[in-house]
Amino acid sequence: MANTTLAQTTTTTTIRSNTTITYPIEYFYALFVNPLVVVRFYQIGYPITFLLGFIGNIASLITFSRLTLRKVSTGCLFIVLAISDTLFLTICVIDFVEFGLQIPFYRRISYNELCKFRSFITNVSQVVSSWTLVTISLDRWIRTRFPYKSGSLCTPKKALLVVAVLITVAIGLYAQTLAPFYGILIPGFSIAACGPSIFDINYFLFYFLYWSIVQIFVVSIIPVILMLLFLIDIYINIRSRKRAVVQPGNTIHETNKSKHQRTLQNQLLVLMLSSIAIFFITTTPVAIYKIASPRQKSISTEILSIASIWVGLGWFQTLNYAVNFYSHCLTSTLFRKEFRLQIKYLLGDRRARASAMELTATITVRTQHPQRRNS
Repeated sequence: MANTTLAQTTTTTTIRSNTTITYPIEYFYALFVNPLVVVRFYQIGYPITFLLGFIGNIASLITFSRLTLRKVSTGCLFIVLAISDTLFLTICVIDFVEFGLQIPFYRRISYNELCKFRSFITNVSQVVSSWTLVTISLDRWIRTRFPYKSGSLCTPKKALLVVAVLITVAIGLYAQTLAPFYGILIPGFSIAACGPSIFDINYFLFYFLYWSIVQIFVVSIIPVILMLLFLIDIYINIRSRKRAVVQPGNTIHETNKSKHQRTLQNQLLVLMLSSIAIFFITTTPVAIYKIASPRQKSISTEILSIASIWVGLGWFQTLNYAVNFYSHCLTSTLFRKEFRLQIKYLLGDRRARASAMELTATITVRTQHPQRRNS
């Protein structure tokens, strides 16, 4: 009976309609099985990422929500970064369930729609996270290069406006993943579960030959180059100011007037440096490999080894979205202090909130009305 049903289904599909041939395609899908090392990466590596990432990103949101930090443009950008990182990790849970726990979604839900959703959210969150870091670097660069204009240029409102533009551009770039010519490719196979439709050969070739390379440059290469350029110029400016001759009288007056503000800005610079270091370390290897691997001559015979390396480096890249909080705690005394104060406030210590409000009010007055204090 089973053989009769299979034959009838195949005959009906090929003769009476132009729809996709079901069973032969499923036989094709069965040829691609995730190697054991890929499954282990999802079973062991990703739970570690989730444990670190969700706890760390929530803690970052709690910390940067302090008045001391969120009243500064850089602090607002770090809040956006934590939200975007959390969104990326949330979508990774779907991959963990399918490829790690090996619970198949194909045939159980609308896999085509799932592919559109997971690809769209993953890509948009990656772009937003990468370019939010670039914006943080730009914010720090402006404060170093144009300190007297930073008060009007680097505001939370303008920072959020830049983020809105980034989100809009990212949505425009990846709206194609919601189109009919994108969706299911090889369900259950980690590196190619979702992708361009094989029935639109022009878009299929464009996606793998060109668009995949564009993605790597947009998410990794260009942000890294820009951040390095900003860092180099920041370093040059800081060294040149240290070498400048400053009158002793002015030094004392300036130090007394802006001590808290300068400490805050220096600590935010440290936070930026730690985040950029993590981004560079975790994203560069996978970017280089993704550019190189499709150019191998024997890709058809090396697909399983490519999948193993690709998934391993991909897991390493997910750490970029999980460990920022811990690097901030290790490198910044201000961040540790604000985190402790926020925890105390959440546990009912109202004095912790008051101290933050007093510090913020002091910084605001000194930043906006410096001339009144001199008069």
